[in-house]
Amino acid sequence: QRRPWIHRTFCRANFSTMGNQLPFYPVMILLAAVVTQCSGLTPKVYKYFGFGSNVVPSTMKALRRIDFLDATAGVLADYELRFDGSDRSRIEPSAAFVAPATGKQVHGVLYTLTAEDFAKVGSTEGVPFAYRWKRCSVHPYVGDGERAGCLALSSPAVDAFTLVSPNIGEKNIPPSPSYLGLIKEGANLWKFDKDYQDELESIEEAKNLILPQGVSGLLLRAAELATGTSRSYNF
Repeated sequence: QRRPWIHRTFCRANFSTMGNQLPFYPVMILLAAVVTQCSGLTPKVYKYFGFGSNVVPSTMKALRRIDFLDATAGVLADYELRFDGSDRSRIEPSAAFVAPATGKQVHGVLYTLTAEDFAKVGSTEGVPFAYRWKRCSVHPYVGDGERAGCLALSSPAVDAFTLVSPNIGEKNIPPSPSYLGLIKEGANLWKFDKDYQDELESIEEAKNLILPQGVSGLLLRAAELATGTSRSYNF
């Protein structure tokens, strides 16, 4: 069965550059989803590697209104976790980014998403201004809090998309305690490798904020209350 032109065009799209060149790409995703549904084709799903506060499932469900189909721990090889933003901000000075770094790894969550929810990730993360899409290879694993992620690097990788920034600075800007706390919470939930969790514990936190803990935790809690989302992690 020959797929409709919008579906064929979208599937051939280069997401590594689309974030900069096509700010209207979420519309294309939604159009492809509608055409797929109307034509009786099997709905397309996307693998998204989430990091930062997106390792907390409640961030995806309550804050971004995304009902993911599946999720598991994953490791992205030859990248490192960085924090960039404005050291002048006294509210939330920085957010997490991933940047190429040979020999290093970033642990995160490999989400399986519908086309509609994949588009929501881009729109709620500020694509194409703050981030752009990047194809990547992720090694999924079941965390044990020890070395499961490291061992997974010798297993086959899964093709996925993640978010990168072309404008990340050279120095790390310390994140707020509550933002970093969400990353640590997710790392503990998914049982990321012990060495990686130790690295998270060593990250410097921002000081002299208007609200000492920052607002990330408060915003997530407000979203949970507004949507009736429980941080029970029964999924």
